[in-house]
Amino acid sequence: MTEQTSVLIIDDSAQPYLPRLRDTVPGCVFHGCDAGEKVQDALARVRPEIVFGLHCPTYPAFSHAVALGCDSVKWLHNGGAGIDHLPAWDPERITVTNSAGVSSRFMAETVTGAILMMNFRFPEYFAQQRAHVWEKLPWESLSSKTVLVIGLGGIGTLVAQRLRTFGAYVIGARRSLRPCADVDEQIAMADLHDALPRADYVCIHVPNTDETQNLVDAAFLKRMKPTARLINTARGAQVDEAALVAALRAGQIAGAYLDVFRTEPLPAESSFWDLPGVVISPHYADAAEGWKSASAAFFAENLRRYMNGSPLQNMCDPAAGY
Repeated sequence: MTEQTSVLIIDDSAQPYLPRLRDTVPGCVFHGCDAGEKVQDALARVRPEIVFGLHCPTYPAFSHAVALGCDSVKWLHNGGAGIDHLPAWDPERITVTNSAGVSSRFMAETVTGAILMMNFRFPEYFAQQRAHVWEKLPWESLSSKTVLVIGLGGIGTLVAQRLRTFGAYVIGARRSLRPCADVDEQIAMADLHDALPRADYVCIHVPNTDETQNLVDAAFLKRMKPTARLINTARGAQVDEAALVAALRAGQIAGAYLDVFRTEPLPAESSFWDLPGVVISPHYADAAEGWKSASAAFFAENLRRYMNGSPLQNMCDPAAGY
């Protein structure tokens, strides 16, 4: 009898997609973490060759990172896109892949919605509604606005596409310039500060690396227009939060939509909760219903490739950080 490949799934709600995994790759046996079981204990019990890790309420965020220290594991698939939570690994010993691109359209919808919401000044209207105030607020069409999209990967490209359908002028910033039909103008990251005074909305869509941490600092914010707004759905570490709070309080920028923070959950005493012009969501901008099943479907295809000896999709580079 052929020995089956052992796969550990770190997710407390895997039942909807388990049948698809079993049907796609019959040569594997799938294990879950028992109720209340620590990930380290599950790794010792199962001794898996493959680990598929997702965010779930039962475990602390990124619990599957400990799989990199398990000597039986040859491949770890991160069910999300970002891998900045993973410790360094030896790519000669273990392969790491991610689900980058799976939730890109969900994130792009959220970012587009946030910009439309702020452009029509919904936050101010919500405040007026609570105060029973009837006052018309001036606004301009998105077709008269310039949006700076920082990062033209899967998410940034989709954001650019959607905003251009509304007639917005989109400037895309990326590290390595190459042809891109999805933006009106393209600049190098080195020229970012030169473009900031032109932008009405600035969206961050870059991975969290040493290069991008504190990307948005006091100098960055000083270059933005007083009427501009910041959108961050990438990582909290990319923003100097003290500088952003100071800029918002001083009226250096008009507002922000923030889905990610350095400390999550966002502490109750955080200044962001009560700052005018700030809209907050709980790191959920790409988590539309069905995202786990979509990530599992991507993993299933990669698992089929793994079993067939074919190249895997979305290979991660520990040196690059993505």
